[in-house]
Amino acid sequence: MDRPTIEVSGNTLGSHSFIHTGNNTVTHQYTVELPRPKTPPVAIRTIAYQPNEQLVERPDVMDKLNLLLPQTSHTYCSAALWGLGGSGKTQIALNFAYQRYNRTSRPVFWVHADNEATFTQDYKKIAQEFRIDEKLKGEELLAAVCNRIAALPDWVLILDNADDLRLFGVGQAPEQTKNLFQYIPRASTGTVLWTSRDAHIVGTLVSPRRGIQVARMKSDEAEELLNIARDSETNEEQGDIAALLEELQWLPLAITQAGAYMRRTSTSAKEYLSLLAQSKRRWDILKEEDFDRHRRDGVPNNVLETWSISIDHLKQESEISYNILHVLAYISNQNIPHEIITTTLKHSGSDQAQPEKLEAEATKAMTRLKEFSFIGMHRMEDGSRNYEMHKLVQEATRYGLSVLKPDILDRGPSTKEGERYFFGIALQVICDLFPNPEPQTLGIWTQCEKYLAHAVQIGDWIDLHEKQHEIDLLFSKASNFLGQRGQWRERELSEAIEVQVLDLRRKILGEKHPDTIWSIANLAGIYHEQGRYSKSEELKVQVLNFRREFLGREHPDTIWTMGNLAATYHEQGRHSEAEELQVQVLDLRRKILGEKHPDVITGMGSLASTYHSQGRYSEAETLNVQVLNLRREILGEKHSDTMYSMATLAATYHEQGRYSEAEELEVQALYLQREFLGREHPDTLRAMHYLAVIWKSQGRYHDALALMEECVQSKRSVLGPEHPDTVRSIKFLERWKCEEESTGHKHSGNSILRRMARLFKRSQ
Repeated sequence: MDRPTIEVSGNTLGSHSFIHTGNNTVTHQYTVELPRPKTPPVAIRTIAYQPNEQLVERPDVMDKLNLLLPQTSHTYCSAALWGLGGSGKTQIALNFAYQRYNRTSRPVFWVHADNEATFTQDYKKIAQEFRIDEKLKGEELLAAVCNRIAALPDWVLILDNADDLRLFGVGQAPEQTKNLFQYIPRASTGTVLWTSRDAHIVGTLVSPRRGIQVARMKSDEAEELLNIARDSETNEEQGDIAALLEELQWLPLAITQAGAYMRRTSTSAKEYLSLLAQSKRRWDILKEEDFDRHRRDGVPNNVLETWSISIDHLKQESEISYNILHVLAYISNQNIPHEIITTTLKHSGSDQAQPEKLEAEATKAMTRLKEFSFIGMHRMEDGSRNYEMHKLVQEATRYGLSVLKPDILDRGPSTKEGERYFFGIALQVICDLFPNPEPQTLGIWTQCEKYLAHAVQIGDWIDLHEKQHEIDLLFSKASNFLGQRGQWRERELSEAIEVQVLDLRRKILGEKHPDTIWSIANLAGIYHEQGRYSKSEELKVQVLNFRREFLGREHPDTIWTMGNLAATYHEQGRHSEAEELQVQVLDLRRKILGEKHPDVITGMGSLASTYHSQGRYSEAETLNVQVLNLRREILGEKHSDTMYSMATLAATYHEQGRYSEAEELEVQALYLQREFLGREHPDTLRAMHYLAVIWKSQGRYHDALALMEECVQSKRSVLGPEHPDTVRSIKFLERWKCEEESTGHKHSGNSILRRMARLFKRSQ
């Protein structure tokens, strides 16, 4: 009999059957069960938010992050994203979490580390995933979760918004006993990513080289985010979009907030920018917020309130840093010299009298502000420190003061008291540091330039302050500096300053107060320098009538106004009217002040200019020689008034055909003016014009044409194309070019500066 055969089929073992096939043959069929490969368990994931499908990639940050926390690492590693609130740290961490989960199926855990309550709540959620005994509470629960995470292979833990580092043992007070850092797993195959607003996390919770600053977005990234947030690609002017993004400081939170508003209200970039420019609407717009499924509920989601958490932390930790932050909110956000910080400490009640202790206190305070990303620091070429502050942080800081309750600062019953207090310190600080622009030296002017932007910014908040004297003093110094330095590129700035002061004085002092009249006179002077002679004349006549009525005809201020009005008549070509006033002014000044008083010398020079314009060159020369000699004696060779007198006398020599004498003086004047006043000072530009005229009269066509071309280009840039001085130089240049074409003179373009240097050396 044949032996039965065994047929094994399938891959399981555990059952068999007999099959009768005939011919006395029985087939035994077994089903054999073999071990099946185990299906990998699904990795645990407790990520707080869904993936952000509208994410704008920031490759520079992600590349650094993946370098510090590589996907294939088999060792424990940690890193921290730090930066200003709203800079996008959480969204970058969210992107990182999903990349690790989707690509490597690693267990990923997300923990809100704002405070102990959120930390504990998220650890409870993780405990539920691990099915840890629900009876465990407090530290036992935290320890159990920590151990279970550490036991997993290749886990990832995100600790988001670890802004209060004291919770994790950094800078803890002695009375604090709980340190959550002990519950952060540190097994050999795990990854920990922190996000924090506090840069001090680097070097403490992570090593010094494992921190990544999340700064503002790049321009193209910011524009892409705006388009996504507003859900549109537009044909708007690129300049409007760029201007809006600059106003929002390329901050992701502000851009997202703006885009949501623009989408819902069908507002263009230009319209949104216009709304931000309206002081009464600005805070309303910046407070607008919409639900964001990628941000936690209950946390401020607008740029005016998002930094309140950090500011509260700052106040609890360092009141000095808190005070400095609020003073800086009222000055320019760029180029903040370190002296502003030390002077702020003096005015805010610091008890550190010794300079070295004051300096140490300032350094400590600014270090914390820098670590909170409220300020940035730069080292200047001379080794000094300079700071900058985010514009929107300034805005939020001022907003925070505006909504303070009366008892918070304990400075009085008014809800505006906090604003007044800190603005008052800012005003005092800038007023102390802004020097008097006299004497006219480069050192003094450099210091004035250093604080000019801060003085201008102060002007936006003068309605918060009642100490009109300090405001007057500061703006007078700023206005005098602009006038003396000849920064007429900023003529609108000069005008804005004087208009602010005039409005304030009219409001507080009244129309006929002497200080109000001074403001009108200063504004008239600015209009004169801008070439707006009719407007200048109108105000000067008003001032003269006031002063004659209230001060008398022989008061120095009245005489000064007469001289200014005469100068305007002169520029309008009304030389007879100008001469009449100038003779009166000179006689009165000689009678009251004496022959060598600077105002008398100025009067002589003004009358000489009128004689020159009338073609009375001999009389003009006599006065101009006296003026130059007196100014050299009293003011010195390198004073701006002396240089101006040299140029004026040179012009008179030129009209008399004394070209060599004219050239010698004009070259000296121009060389000194370029060195001490700068290439763009109006006096320098006038001297360039007259030297070009002298060279043309001497037959030096190519030198004259080259210098006049440079003069016209500079005047267009500095004074504007419509300024009378610019128009006059343009007419000369056009006429000379026509002559060049007709006579065949060639413009060689040789070095004017080298020629001037040789002539100046020869004259010396």
